Amino acid sequence: MDSAKDLSTSFSTMRNLALGSVLALLLVALASGFLVYRAYENSGKRVYVVSQTGSVAALSAGTDAHTAYEARNLVRQFMQTMFGHDQYTYKANLDAALPLIEGRGGRRIYEGFTRGQVLQNYERYAARNVVTVDSVLVDMSKRPWAGQVYIKQRIFIGGQQKEPLPLAAKFNLEETNRSDANPYGLLITNFDYIPYTPTLTREETELLQSQEADRQRRLQEAQSGLAPAPDEAPAPGATTPAPAGPAPR
Repeated sequence: MDSAKDLSTSFSTMRNLALGSVLALLLVALASGFLVYRAYENSGKRVYVVSQTGSVAALSAGTDAHTAYEARNLVRQFMQTMFGHDQYTYKANLDAALPLIEGRGGRRIYEGFTRGQVLQNYERYAARNVVTVDSVLVDMSKRPWAGQVYIKQRIFIGGQQKEPLPLAAKFNLEETNRSDANPYGLLITNFDYIPYTPTLTREETELLQSQEADRQRRLQEAQSGLAPAPDEAPAPGATTPAPAGPAPR
């Protein structure tokens, strides 16, 4: 009887050990599978697309992965490249900006540049346009996604800066395929200008006043250099030079 009892106890112990080992192996397998799944899910989730305009972080997940941060950066890059350029970067910037907007809206902006002879003025006056984005607002809580963007254009002619020109627009955003030309996978649609009349900052006002004072000083110096000295008179038969026109702004 004692031997039978010992045999039964040993069998129960071995069975419990076997069940415990199987359970432990099962837990290890489940944990390993979960870790492998998470690693596979996160690998490649963030992709960096490198182009001529720089590197951009993009999500490789589905179309529902777009974020407000990504949308704001798309609009900011579009405004800076579409409206900010000089005679040397004009074509390259337009080539980078046009894939970010629907064809109809892009053509409308480009035709406005053509009518205004933007490139010709860049070449004629050695001018350039520097864009500062004041703010970008995007509402992604409902579809279609909509937003507004506000910028200032600082036009330089030679070394002189003109008064900043404000510009603002409203737009919608649609999802599209990601590509080298459009790494964000978003497309600007229904682009239309809206009023924007911000006041000049103190720094801008002081700069413009300083430039105007310097222009007036140089104009007076130029006019004084053309006028005869008080104790000098034109020689007989000499012609008095015509007054100089206003100095270029």
